[in-house]
Amino acid sequence: MKKIFFRIFSIVIILVVLVFILRIYNDHKYKDNNAFKFPEYYKDVTNISLYPTDIDGVDVTYVDEGRMQGFRFVPKEKLHKGLVICFGGSDGGPNFETAKRLAEEGYETFALFMFGMKNQEQTLRKIPLEQFEDVISYINKNIKDNKPISVVAASKGAEYALNLASKYPEIDNLILMAPSSYNFAGLDFKDYGSSWTYKGKELPYIDIKKSSFNSFLKNIIVPSIIKSPISFKETYNSAIEKDSTSQEKLIPAKDVKANIFLIVGEDDMMWDSLAMANKIKEQNPKANIYSYKGAGHIFAGNGILDLGKTRVATGGTAEGNEKAKK
Repeated sequence: MKKIFFRIFSIVIILVVLVFILRIYNDHKYKDNNAFKFPEYYKDVTNISLYPTDIDGVDVTYVDEGRMQGFRFVPKEKLHKGLVICFGGSDGGPNFETAKRLAEEGYETFALFMFGMKNQEQTLRKIPLEQFEDVISYINKNIKDNKPISVVAASKGAEYALNLASKYPEIDNLILMAPSSYNFAGLDFKDYGSSWTYKGKELPYIDIKKSSFNSFLKNIIVPSIIKSPISFKETYNSAIEKDSTSQEKLIPAKDVKANIFLIVGEDDMMWDSLAMANKIKEQNPKANIYSYKGAGHIFAGNGILDLGKTRVATGGTAEGNEKAKK
């Protein structure tokens, strides 16, 4: 009995030491990994005061119109017809940088929050698509030159935007980066369910809790323990594969009248945006896919985000991501 106890104790000690060594090694390996710096407002995307609204040649105001919450950018010299609406990713942020850059190029733009603000859901769960009706109402009341309406969105925001375009024909153009072809579960695990609702009903969704445990262990649990980058791609893929009704969870891209422009990185490690872009094109053959080798999920940095306590694999190289961004 003592021998068995000693063996178990020895194994535990060895594992603890191994984990400790691997954590030190990964801290050193990924010490200066980020090839870019987050803007200040990424510390708290809902803190409006952190956004730099003093922009040369552009008037920036905050729009508080029911469930429409975000920034309006009006260039002093508007060079393009219509307007561009920008949405960010799973943090609910408004994709401020894209809206700012396009405004500096002469587009009238909006950087809008999906959730987290006044009159909105506070977490990424059960977000009503109907909140976009407040956006349409504002545009019709306040902007004469309001066509075409283009929507630029990334990642989870692209999932949201594709859903919007399937319901609201007012959208003329969709530019989706690292898109999803499926509706996935929301990211609030205390009130778990679909990311989106429409007419009071949750949209059918892929349940990421039902993904492969082996994939979850290998790609998320173990990397978290040893401080190596976690990857969500296989978890999403296995959740789709294990769902016998996954076809019913596809976003109805066939119903989208807007022009669809998809930009994807072939090395996306967050989810398989290239495969899902092809799924969108299967439903809507007029969709255009622009894919980039060596690019990952966010078109920035060298493939790994260091978030302090966690490192996340986003994929791609610095050069590949920069090319996709341009």
